Amino acid sequence: MIAAYLRSIARKFLGRTQIERELAEELESHVQLRADALERGGLDRAEAERRARIEFGSHVRFKEECREAMGGNAIDQGIQDVRFSLRALRKSPGFSLVAVITLALGIGATVATFSVVNTVLLRPFAFNHPEKLLWMYSQRSDNPRTNFSLPEYCDYRDQTTSFEGLAGVASFNPSFSDSGPPERVQGVRMSASSFAILGVRPFLGRTLIAEDDRNGARGVVLISYGLWSRRYARDPGVIGRSVNLNGETREIVGVLPASFALPNLDTEIVVPLQPDADPRRTVRNSFNFLRMVGRLRPDVTAQQAHAELEAIRQNLQRQYPGIYTGKVEITLVPLTEEIVGNIKSVLLTIFCAAGAVLLVGCVNLAGISLSRAAARQRELAVRTALGATRGQLTRLLLTESFLLALAGGALGMLLEVWGQRALLRLVPTDLPRIESFSIDWTVLLFAGALIFFAAIACGLTPAWLLSRSDLRDALVSNGRGSTGGGWQSRLRTWLVSGQIALALVLVANAGLLLRSFVRLSSEQPGFESSDVQTIRFSLPQTGYDDVATIVHFYDQLHSRAAAINGIKSEALISILPLAPKSISFIHFTRPDRPPARPEDTPSTNYRIVAPDYFRAMGIPLLDGRNFTESDDAEHPPVAMISTIVAINHFPDRSPIGQRILVDDTDGDPRPVEIVGIVGPVKQTNLETPAKADIYLPLRQMPKDGVPWLRNSAYWVVKTSGEVAGVERLLRGSIQNIDPNVAIGAVRPMSEAVAAALAARRFSLFLVGSFAAAALFLAAAGLYGVIAYGIQQRNREIGVRLALGATRATILGMIFKEGAVLLVGGIIAGFAIALALARLVASQMYGVNEYDPFSFAVVGLILSVILFLACGIAARRAMNIDPIVSLRSE
Repeated sequence: MIAAYLRSIARKFLGRTQIERELAEELESHVQLRADALERGGLDRAEAERRARIEFGSHVRFKEECREAMGGNAIDQGIQDVRFSLRALRKSPGFSLVAVITLALGIGATVATFSVVNTVLLRPFAFNHPEKLLWMYSQRSDNPRTNFSLPEYCDYRDQTTSFEGLAGVASFNPSFSDSGPPERVQGVRMSASSFAILGVRPFLGRTLIAEDDRNGARGVVLISYGLWSRRYARDPGVIGRSVNLNGETREIVGVLPASFALPNLDTEIVVPLQPDADPRRTVRNSFNFLRMVGRLRPDVTAQQAHAELEAIRQNLQRQYPGIYTGKVEITLVPLTEEIVGNIKSVLLTIFCAAGAVLLVGCVNLAGISLSRAAARQRELAVRTALGATRGQLTRLLLTESFLLALAGGALGMLLEVWGQRALLRLVPTDLPRIESFSIDWTVLLFAGALIFFAAIACGLTPAWLLSRSDLRDALVSNGRGSTGGGWQSRLRTWLVSGQIALALVLVANAGLLLRSFVRLSSEQPGFESSDVQTIRFSLPQTGYDDVATIVHFYDQLHSRAAAINGIKSEALISILPLAPKSISFIHFTRPDRPPARPEDTPSTNYRIVAPDYFRAMGIPLLDGRNFTESDDAEHPPVAMISTIVAINHFPDRSPIGQRILVDDTDGDPRPVEIVGIVGPVKQTNLETPAKADIYLPLRQMPKDGVPWLRNSAYWVVKTSGEVAGVERLLRGSIQNIDPNVAIGAVRPMSEAVAAALAARRFSLFLVGSFAAAALFLAAAGLYGVIAYGIQQRNREIGVRLALGATRATILGMIFKEGAVLLVGGIIAGFAIALALARLVASQMYGVNEYDPFSFAVVGLILSVILFLACGIAARRAMNIDPIVSLRSE
């Protein structure tokens, strides 16, 4: 039925020329019939036709009634409205240009931020029913999120009944090569059941199957969508190709979907975990290197699953006393929440800021449109006199707004598309799922909704004013237009105060973010980042099976570095400070002060370093000595500690010469002697205080640490200023020793510090930019209202001046009106900003979200800028000549 109606409308619209001709002929025939009757009554033909037309009335009105009765008239009316609107906008090119640019910037910024929010937060994950997936941590008294050992994972996997399955996941960063030079990639080992548990389907090929986890199975690997695009140019023939991972040949069996991601792990490659074939399967005191993820059964809640896992944990503690006593609880987190992490609040803050700018722009244009509608009341009154209804006039005004919004939206989308690369350069590199960024139908639908909102927001105010106006007054106003009365004045005041309030909210948040960023940037990380180059590499699986071979590799590297001019010092370290997604800690005790409870055993960051590491990084030696070349396997094991360890665990004596027991092997804790104390270093991020650090010399590295250091190590090089071709020289030094070493990017340490601030810098830059735009629009709105008010009160000001008022008095009157608008907006803005302060609380550092100093400074800056805008507008009143003003009236 609807289809038939639409077909009927379409036929009438497409055949409207013939219908119009037939309609004109029909109306003319009625006129001629009446004229024939009058002619038979004695009138001549010309007079009969004249009287017949007068009696018949307007043909246009009858045509409108006939069209409405037939249907299909709305399309014609819409086309006419568009024509009239385009004609009106061409007559006001300045207003049209300002409106389109304002809407383009607001819509473009909002759509750009939404596209990032959509990619990271809204776009469906690669998992089937992700709400049933839980990510798991083992909680200790001093660390809420630690990993599991392999035996633990197998115990939980085999004993749980609350989950359809538990998957084990471990970091794996091998060298990757095929026909070209080896490349260091970051990936994971996953149990073969992982993909069935996660519900992930491959983009190409297949995922892991049960046979892949068996001992002696053929080596396979899955590659990420990003690696497939970058290295293989999205060649579908990559399936079945052989590659080399750490010297082991594996076959590519699948490509992961672009949206695949795991919490705090890079997934460029995925290989089978093979847990039951791992020799650590039966070593209860082995390293904690596994994460776990599970899918709840349909009839089980997260609370029930947590209770069951807690029961298993307690049973393991009773079954293996002294092994798992340090682990006090299991932590369950929804997988999707863990992937997104803290970036959710940052993105929502930026998105709300962009939306606020668009809203300020719409309110600004609504105020301008309000003034234009008041000035056009005589034109609208004439249209009414010619037969236009208020509904048709309202539709005309809304059509103008829609055309402006459509043009602004189209330009905004072009700006968004052209600015994609710039936006992605601003986005932090560790933003989850950002590699799958694209503009999809969700973004386009959102842009369409914004255009509709902008059209309504800009056009509804003048349309509402029209519904309350008496257009007959405009016809007798001698062409001067109408001031719009009290309603228009109050509405314009409310609109400007709203702009000021929204601008203050944005500027206040930008001020808080700025103070927080400055505080964090001034924090000392504990090392010097200037003139320090870093390079991460992975050694081949074969040829580096023990400590001696790794030490020999470093000795050659040290000799080659010494021959490069401009290198002051260099060293190796297992994990670089502020390295993303990297963590390593161990437990230790003082033999003379064992913990009261096993779960209270303290933990510390654990690093293996070469002797010159502290000198290269500028970490101060506060007591004792540095490592030397003689700290090798032939001498007693030694260690260096940070001041955090010294203060917290040796308050009664100097730690130098004391022994501690470090648990850094699969065996029992071993004693090491403390020979030096260095300053604290922020190892993971700049926000949290520095934690305890223990450093062990490279030449005394335990055998259990060989696979760990072979898999990933950092070379730190301190230079004397700029060294020409330093990246080429460093890469060449490594490749000349062993061309099979997989080398990552050469990166200045200053970039690592900057990357630690990337999320905050991203938020500050965008929110600050949006705040500046909103402040400009609010100032422009205040200027427009004051200037329009002066224009409408031109005669009043002339009378006041003629009666003896001074120009200072007139200026004070104008500033008083501006102050009323300003105070109202600031009060409302402060109320909104304080109410929304908790939304940015998680992004604060060293600053309270209710910081009175920040709010006071923001209020002062806003007042100065807006009073300046008010003063510029008031200059017009100073130039009024009372005689000219009175004569013009």
